Amino acid sequence: MIEDKADVLFAIFNEVLQEESLPLITKVAMKILQTPVENSQELVEKFYERIVAIEKPSIRLALYQVIIDYSREHGIMPYLAKGLLQTYLIEREDFTKLRSTYTSGKGVLSYDEFLTTEERGVMYYKLGVHAYYLSLFEEGLDLCKKALIAGIAETRMHANTIYCICNCYYHLENYIQAKEYLEQYKEFSLSEVKDNIKLTESRLHSVNGSHYRAVSLLQDSLPYCGNFTLLHVVNRLITLYLQMKNLSAIRELIQLEGKLLTIPYVTPFKKARLAQYFKLKGEYYILTERVEEGLKSFLEAAAGYAKVDLPSKESECFRIIRGTEAINRLRDQSSTFLKDSFTINLISPLKNVNALFENSNQHQVSLNGHSEDLIHLGNGTYFHTRELWVQLEDTKKNLSNREYELLNLFIKNEGEIITKKQIISLIWNDTADEGSVSVLITRLRKKLGKAAKTIQGRKQGGYIFKKSE
Repeated sequence: MIEDKADVLFAIFNEVLQEESLPLITKVAMKILQTPVENSQELVEKFYERIVAIEKPSIRLALYQVIIDYSREHGIMPYLAKGLLQTYLIEREDFTKLRSTYTSGKGVLSYDEFLTTEERGVMYYKLGVHAYYLSLFEEGLDLCKKALIAGIAETRMHANTIYCICNCYYHLENYIQAKEYLEQYKEFSLSEVKDNIKLTESRLHSVNGSHYRAVSLLQDSLPYCGNFTLLHVVNRLITLYLQMKNLSAIRELIQLEGKLLTIPYVTPFKKARLAQYFKLKGEYYILTERVEEGLKSFLEAAAGYAKVDLPSKESECFRIIRGTEAINRLRDQSSTFLKDSFTINLISPLKNVNALFENSNQHQVSLNGHSEDLIHLGNGTYFHTRELWVQLEDTKKNLSNREYELLNLFIKNEGEIITKKQIISLIWNDTADEGSVSVLITRLRKKLGKAAKTIQGRKQGGYIFKKSE
């Protein structure tokens, strides 16, 4: 029978590949693997090597699934592991589903012992940077360290792994370890390393309160920045200048936008940083009362975040727009502008743009804090419900988007126990671990000052929020 002849079936397989009919291609693929042979693993290996040469990702994905199903059924564990890994590597290229692909991709970890040393290194590295991108810093740290243990032959990947560990430690506020891994990163002679080092050293100076030193370091390197780091340096400088209220310096940096937009950004991390640039530019325009340009920049940022599966940051842009007091002055003349911007950018999460205006009278921004927007947490601490800050007597502390969402969650559920799993589900959409919750709680308590005791840990697990008297 022709079905029993593997060589003939491979010839047929090569022909049907030209037709790009997935049902037909997968049918022939299954027939190949069902061919009676003495060593079925050798047959799977031959078929696996044939798939690697196929260019179209959708076809490769379907064929890897055939290998996964066959290998699982017949106990061919090495190719079950390889199929799962390759499936993850393809699916993670869909930047609109990065949270779900990370969750599904972690499934290959259960089969790491069946992968080669090189494959294990790649697996841990790819998952590690993926976790970092999703702000799962403890998971990213663990995975990247395992990548180093497994061994990474490719120099740039090795350097990126060490730099990712450095950044994870930075975001976990372990600055001593961050500096140690930064020193290791300095040993690489890659073109982007020098700029990345200055960028990280600047962030470390800022942590110590040395903002002017941080700015000086970045300004000195700005004329020499390559395409790899220019956007990051510009974003960092704008962030610092916003803190220092140096608006004229921001205006000069925005002059670099023409160059920034000619650089190709192919990774989700870079695309997210481009969205961050537009968000920062929006903040600058609002501060300088160029409201229409500011709103347009926030919408551009939201569109960018939507394309790389960062819904919390996307929502933050919309929340800022809704809370912008000046938007009321544009109620009549700008509604068309806003609708056009939404149409151009294909922003889907906010289905009715008029919702930006329907609540604008109720959600005024108040730099001094209107009483209707403030919740007293106790001990002289107030939480602004429409902006991302808390006020401790005369000091205002900005909240990150997740800190804001977590505090909102506690306030709306005052007196009720909220488990870590519930927080992971509501704040991270199930793509975090309990360690991330602990870090977020610690950061929020630190910013609440004397009102930190409003968030109480429970011996049986979880947290409960009670306002101080």
